[in-house]
Amino acid sequence: MSNRERLLVFAVAALVLLVAILTVTPWPVGAFQDDAIYTVLAKALASGDGFRLTNLPGSPYNTHYPPGYPLVLAALWKLWPSFPDNIVLFKFANAFFLAAAAVGTYGFCRTRWGVRPWQAALVALAGTISVVVLLITGVVLSEPLFLALLFPTLIACERAADTGEVRPAIAAGLLIGVLAMVRTLGAFAVPAAALVLVARGHWRATFALGIAAALFLVPWQLWVSAHQGEIAHPLVGKYGSYGAWLAEGYREGGWAFARAVVARNAQDVDRTIGYMILPVTHALLRGVTFAALLVFLVAGTNRFARNAPVTLGFLAAYILVVMLWPFEPTRFLLAVWPLWFPLAAFGALACWRLALPRALRWPWRVAVAACALAMTGGYLWYNGIGYANSWWTAVQRDAGQRARPIVEWVARHTSPDDVLATEDDLIVYLYTGRKALPTSTFTAAERLRPLTDVEDAIVVRQIFDAYDPDYFITGGATGLRTARALAERTPPELRPVGRTPHVTIFKRLAR
Repeated sequence: MSNRERLLVFAVAALVLLVAILTVTPWPVGAFQDDAIYTVLAKALASGDGFRLTNLPGSPYNTHYPPGYPLVLAALWKLWPSFPDNIVLFKFANAFFLAAAAVGTYGFCRTRWGVRPWQAALVALAGTISVVVLLITGVVLSEPLFLALLFPTLIACERAADTGEVRPAIAAGLLIGVLAMVRTLGAFAVPAAALVLVARGHWRATFALGIAAALFLVPWQLWVSAHQGEIAHPLVGKYGSYGAWLAEGYREGGWAFARAVVARNAQDVDRTIGYMILPVTHALLRGVTFAALLVFLVAGTNRFARNAPVTLGFLAAYILVVMLWPFEPTRFLLAVWPLWFPLAAFGALACWRLALPRALRWPWRVAVAACALAMTGGYLWYNGIGYANSWWTAVQRDAGQRARPIVEWVARHTSPDDVLATEDDLIVYLYTGRKALPTSTFTAAERLRPLTDVEDAIVVRQIFDAYDPDYFITGGATGLRTARALAERTPPELRPVGRTPHVTIFKRLAR
């Protein structure tokens, strides 16, 4: 790498770091729920309590998230143990991880596809300082660290597939294991790499990669198996093992459930990604542009298959799981966001070069160019709107404004040993120290339909029996109906004792 190119890489990293730092906000942790869980785990690890969910009564061991990101946060917590001031440190760390992801994106584009430095720099910037990526970087989420590790891992996997040697395969397997300890879906790089290695006849390398990755994956799965029963059934969706939660949804719903989940996720991808690439209200224009994007993505797989087959296999497995996962898919797509840009660009180039009769060639190329320009302009427009309105603050601001009066009421009117059921359970625990848990459940089936009042009442009864909370704090329509029904029983089980702008607070009576 020339000095001029090193300077370009440094400039890309510095720009991404600067933008990410400038978008850090002082709003409290808990905007996404996940960020608060990571913070609870970091606090428990740093305090010597172990890998536990100390917000819940009994402090059960965590099986929800792998330990990679919480361990990083715990190390930072040790350096700056003053909560909530250290939340800003966590957000700054994510800014550095995003800058590292930009460097990784640049290196991946240069080493695997041999694109020009300015092209690699554009991909790195487009994939990291988009407003949607900044949204998840400015909160305590694991995606920036995952992105920072993803590209070194993919480069190592591709190198192992190229050489077929054991030592590069071991290095790739270890990196996959580390990646999966940050976000579990990173483990899909194992079958992707193994398939390429086997197809090329590199059996020893395949075995070495699998064993190296298993050094991380197997202990984590053993941990999950040993402790997944410590969470009461209604809270498994939020705090328990993903595998048990997902298996229950598909066991009860079968193939009809799978089809409905895929359809729902496809609609959400169409709505969100379609608006990102063309932020207009006209459905037909958005639909045509989104359809063109899908064509480009499919066409781009040919270049990926030649130069980065492991990456293509990883993306294919990743997308399959995301489409079958009963949850809103956009955040999953953001965790590999920079990879979509070269895939779409190579696809557009392949469509442009498509061999057609002379009479069709130029009309086709005009259509391809128009779609590509519309996507590029729409994406820039979307990000311009987002930057102008500081979209990365919206979720945090809304969560903070909702939770602050609840936290203040709890701090004034409850005792330190009280247990609270609240929709803001993690924020309440972190900012008051009270043990807290959700007011209802989170099931895979809720991806398709909300709980009925009868189902919610049954779940609330199960939560009461398992955790015996002293207060029930709710603002949702279903939760309020359940609470009022319990307050109107004879004898009543709940009594309203307070209110904030967003919730009603009920105290449980003698039980």
